[in-house]
Amino acid sequence: MNIENILTILNGLNRENLDSRLYFTRKKSNGKYETYSPSLSRDLQLELKKLVFKSVEEIKSSEQRDYSPIGSVDGCVETISANEINSFSDIISSLNNGDEHRNGVPDDEVSKLTFYCFKIFTAAGDILFFRRVTKFNKLKNGFMGRFAHNDFEKLNDTLIGIDPSVDLIVFEGEVLILNHISLERIFSISDQFKQKAGETLEIVEHADRIINFEQFREDCLADGRVTRALTKLLNEEDRMHQVFDNFDNVIRVIDLFHLNIDLTEGNTKLVYEDKSQLMDITRLMRDSFYSTYINNRNGIDEGV
Repeated sequence: MNIENILTILNGLNRENLDSRLYFTRKKSNGKYETYSPSLSRDLQLELKKLVFKSVEEIKSSEQRDYSPIGSVDGCVETISANEINSFSDIISSLNNGDEHRNGVPDDEVSKLTFYCFKIFTAAGDILFFRRVTKFNKLKNGFMGRFAHNDFEKLNDTLIGIDPSVDLIVFEGEVLILNHISLERIFSISDQFKQKAGETLEIVEHADRIINFEQFREDCLADGRVTRALTKLLNEEDRMHQVFDNFDNVIRVIDLFHLNIDLTEGNTKLVYEDKSQLMDITRLMRDSFYSTYINNRNGIDEGV
């Protein structure tokens, strides 16, 4: 994503030409999204623009990398195409519904909100800034208040915080990820991970190298860390095929690293017994075990 371009666009917005909306969204129990879009004063729009500008400016020199389900690299920001996020169109539709219904958030709905989105309409295209909601819990006893002129007033029990941070930026069909976990939380992509992991497991099943495969599949899909690894592995399908084709090397790695994995008679298949073997088998499929050239040191890619 071209950060400098976004900064230039934001710099050119002022009281006269700034057109923006603020959306608050929650995911309902039926999986659908509901969005509220209260009115904003001109001063508040400008203040929000200054907040997001500051967040964008802070990452303008950061290295950008493709999104990886298994984690981000410190000091880097990630990017992903909006088309790769299954729920993206549903969330945009919910925001559009918020455009049609300029409603404030009912008090009993505030605690259910998941994220908010500050959307700026520009000639170059809409820029969306997403942030997970920061909630201020009720006091166990008593209440919060404020001074208004000579009076002290009780505040509503439920408050929402708007801070200077931004989790995701969407522009021209691309998502810039400033907070790795927020992509998963805002766009609810755990189900997407399971779907992709299922596709990976179909390839593994076809290779026919694991005994007790159905239990292996069930345990994989119940483990969030493994589903992330298998999602990434789907983009490394050639590597996975090479692992199964070079099964003698798999056996060698099991012996070298003393992995708790038994083999069938004839050493043609892995025997899956319980969940304690999940990560080691996943690492085998990803070819994550290595030896260094200089010091002949054995190691494991801890990215899985």
